[in-house]
Amino acid sequence: MNSSEGEKIARTESLFREVNERIAETAERFDADETKFVCECADPTCTHRVEATLEEYERVREDGATFLLVNGHEDERIEAVVREDGDRAVVAKRHPLVAPTARKLDPRSDS
Repeated sequence: MNSSEGEKIARTESLFREVNERIAETAERFDADETKFVCECADPTCTHRVEATLEEYERVREDGATFLLVNGHEDERIEAVVREDGDRAVVAKRHPLVAPTARKLDPRSDS
């Protein structure tokens, strides 16, 4: 994988993460305990949804290099599954180009 492909993957996943941040904010505003998030995989055409509680989503957001996906949507070139639960998975970026970019693009980061 070259650096431009790694950058594109990180930006795609980070865009989905941004959408999920708004979904979580809306769910909180309506006092929902759970909601359906968009899959944060590397496929820019993915339209799958991932049901999770807001508490589960917050655990994923603790690290800017972890993402919430539909189970099976992980890309083994760049990430490893760290937790599976039914139809959803949490992945951590392991690729040396993708992980730092994902952390840099994290809306909750200080940088």
